[in-house]
Amino acid sequence: MGIPGPVHLVFVHGLFGGAGTWDIFKKRVTADPAVKGRVTVHCFEYNSPKIRLRPDRRIAEIDDIADQLGTWLSTRCADGAPIVLATHSQGGLVVQRFLARKLANALGRELAQIKHIVMYGCPNSGSGFFLFFRKLLWFWNHPQERELRPIGNRHVQEARSRVIRSVVHARTVSETECKIPISAYGGATDNVVLAVDAKTGFTDGGVVDGDHFTIVQPANRKAQSYQVLRAAIEGVAEPPQEPLLPQESPKLVELASDEQGPYSVTLPFKEGTLHGQNRKGIVGSILSAAHAERVHVLAAPGGRGKSRMALEIAYLAREQGRRVWWVRADRLSQSMLEVARLLGIPVSITDATWRGNGSQTDLIWSYLNKLEEPWLLVFDDVDEPPQLGPGGGAVSEGTGWLRAPTALDGLVVVTSRDRREQAWGRWSRVHDVPLLDEQDSASMLMERAGRLCGTMEQARLLARQLGGIPLALVAAADYIREVAESGVSLDGSEARDFASYGEALRRRFDFPAGIRSEQTGESLGLEKVGHVYRMSLRLLAQRGLPQAVPLLKAFACLSNTPIPFRIMVGGDALARSPLFAGSTPEQRRRALSGLNTLGLVEVAPLSEKSDENLLQVLSLHPVVRGIFRDDEDVRDRRAAYYGLNVRMLLDAVRDRDPDQPGSWQTWVTVAPHSIEVTRALLHLRTGGNGTVPTGDQDLIAHALELARLTTRYLLVASLLREARELLLPIVANCESLGYHCDDREILALRHEKGRISLEYGEHREAEEELREVVAGRTAALGEKHSDTLASRHKLARAILEQNRWAEAEQVLSAVVEDERQNPERGPEHSDTLVVWHSLARAVMLQGRIREAGADLREILRIRLATGEPGTPETLHVRETLARCLREQERPVEAEREIRSALECAQRSADSHPALRLRYQLGIALLMQVRVPETLVLFRELLDDQRRVLGEGHPEVRLTSDLLNKTLKDL
Repeated sequence: MGIPGPVHLVFVHGLFGGAGTWDIFKKRVTADPAVKGRVTVHCFEYNSPKIRLRPDRRIAEIDDIADQLGTWLSTRCADGAPIVLATHSQGGLVVQRFLARKLANALGRELAQIKHIVMYGCPNSGSGFFLFFRKLLWFWNHPQERELRPIGNRHVQEARSRVIRSVVHARTVSETECKIPISAYGGATDNVVLAVDAKTGFTDGGVVDGDHFTIVQPANRKAQSYQVLRAAIEGVAEPPQEPLLPQESPKLVELASDEQGPYSVTLPFKEGTLHGQNRKGIVGSILSAAHAERVHVLAAPGGRGKSRMALEIAYLAREQGRRVWWVRADRLSQSMLEVARLLGIPVSITDATWRGNGSQTDLIWSYLNKLEEPWLLVFDDVDEPPQLGPGGGAVSEGTGWLRAPTALDGLVVVTSRDRREQAWGRWSRVHDVPLLDEQDSASMLMERAGRLCGTMEQARLLARQLGGIPLALVAAADYIREVAESGVSLDGSEARDFASYGEALRRRFDFPAGIRSEQTGESLGLEKVGHVYRMSLRLLAQRGLPQAVPLLKAFACLSNTPIPFRIMVGGDALARSPLFAGSTPEQRRRALSGLNTLGLVEVAPLSEKSDENLLQVLSLHPVVRGIFRDDEDVRDRRAAYYGLNVRMLLDAVRDRDPDQPGSWQTWVTVAPHSIEVTRALLHLRTGGNGTVPTGDQDLIAHALELARLTTRYLLVASLLREARELLLPIVANCESLGYHCDDREILALRHEKGRISLEYGEHREAEEELREVVAGRTAALGEKHSDTLASRHKLARAILEQNRWAEAEQVLSAVVEDERQNPERGPEHSDTLVVWHSLARAVMLQGRIREAGADLREILRIRLATGEPGTPETLHVRETLARCLREQERPVEAEREIRSALECAQRSADSHPALRLRYQLGIALLMQVRVPETLVLFRELLDDQRRVLGEGHPEVRLTSDLLNKTLKDL
């Protein structure tokens, strides 16, 4: 069925106004032939006196007026016809309050009749115009005027927040949300409500001619303020019904309900200048015919500025004399009907074609290709390429709405999230819309927020955090300017300049996923950025890829470093997760491909990696990561998302021993994510914020194991500070995780804690910790269990480093014998060789050099025979062997041994084993009286030791003392 009747255009005036506010607008509308007969004009008038003298009456509050509007609409517009609301100043707040109160009372379905809202000069951030009069008229207490103040009116801000969330960004019509387009316009010369305040929070709209009063007094029908309202009316109004055929079939009647007549194809309002040299280069190349193709697709994720680039092309094309049509994909057939009219196709032909008697696409293109004048056709926001294909088929066939022009001066531009070249046909050129670089982003922030919001350098720092996404830059600039000018922040943020906004953004994006606190709860104006990304996820769900949604959110909970996705998703973690219940591996693969296609993730090669599973990594833009790690679903299902990531990371490192060089490539990419996830799960749980539900011990146990393995890698990589920061809070607060300090899971972590103390040179602390670990493991596992033997060895190491060599030798001899008798180890097992090496050191330090040297050469022979020339333990053996050679006054042989070891080192020259070797090399050179070489080596070594080990490390002091002594002797 068609629309019940003409559109109801309802005008709502502002403070102290009345129906007369709209007299000129009413005159323009009723005389406009384009909408004549299609609109019924109303004025909702409410009482808004400047002062009330009668004590038995009060001035109505905004809430009262909002409820009055609801009653008025339900009685005056009860025929079910579409409603367009046009508001001025305070009238916009009245309508927003009306919407918010309906939604708060679960009456969202009652709003479905409203099809568009146009607001002129609405003080969304308040107005300071009356501040002077308030000071003079101190006794004046007007309840409506209070709501316009720029400071502290929470009701206004809460209503706006609900409207943006549940109306502007609504997905459907329900009790709690209702999708209604809202366009907010500010007057270019308005000093009562600044244009930036009039647009605050609303992405649709712009700036039109006029001040606060003339903005609703259009001089003629060409005035911008009138054009935007007429476009809104035409968007919902049914065209005049003229009989085209003697009788309509049921099929034609059904068609009429979907196609509501022609839709405007005039260019939208263009605000500001286009930023970005790369973007300008693409625009220039398209208009200059630098490419053979005449169909150009601007592809990028939402918020990247595709439509803004297309608009720049369209305006420049019009200046060059091209005819230009702007077609919205969601109004495709109606818009192309308007294009047909503008092409001069007879109405009788278009009527018949649009009623099924012929091909609409063939008709339009036959006329387009005959045009002798140059033209440009823009298809904006084409989420699905088949929208432009023949009957919803493949665009690449070139027989649908999108075709390669045969007219010499014809040009087509498409904007889309889909960047697959194969989807658009070989006759199209796909342009990836680039992010703005740091300088262009900073300039955009400065222009939009104003120079009072910070310096250019501060703008650059913030631009770096926002990563060059235009929509995010606009949202941040508008938020900063609003807070700076009004002094009001709905979410309690003090982000009133670039620096404070950047700090608030860092708190929000760096805080562990799925957790809100008083310090990180601020929205920072990024709701609309999140909305456009969620639109992309809804698009993937519509394509049959709902698995893309939890997959992106899971990735967002990881670190902001490249993700080795192949080894993470290659196990069974995804299949076992409740987030992917019932999905197949192929569905999950296609979901990942879909995320890459729409630019929500970027898949890139990882250079210099020999492991085929590490040839590609996946990255998320920092804003995408920040938004989805704070998603409501992640907060509600933290255990599911954390559980998935913990298990994926454990899958990634399964059979990849962190002590073995062959595993280091994997651990380099996995470790940042392991640290992120385990800290979020185990640190904050111990801090009282509770990231996982109480009693989820299986998840905690897996996280503890991941923390243990990660600590082992950090020790191998000489990342001692990172190892300590990860491990110590977990051990110290293990009881809050449901564990006792003597439980085997915590004893395993305490063992690593002892190792950290050893590496830091804190030998007494290491001995104390490890004695307790040995006692605990002996009681729980037995004296000769592999884990107990490992702790007995580290305890002996702590004793050895305190120069209690004979005591250490006694302990180590017993451990070596137990290791050799251990059925899981044996004489040549790597762990047995480690303990044997420590025993050889104890022997050497007691002066039995030849005995120690013989043991060390045998240990080295076995290690080299098993293909372990570059492991840390092998390097340690060679370091000790070089010391034996020095003790035997054989410095040349010692130097040769050390240089050979350094060549085998598979890590950089500043790993801890390499640092120790370099120290021994310096002593060997000094023994040969090669002083200049020694000085250069010690100076470089000291810098690296300070950076890696820290100023207070004993080895730093040793090197420093030896360097100073050498210089003094000179």
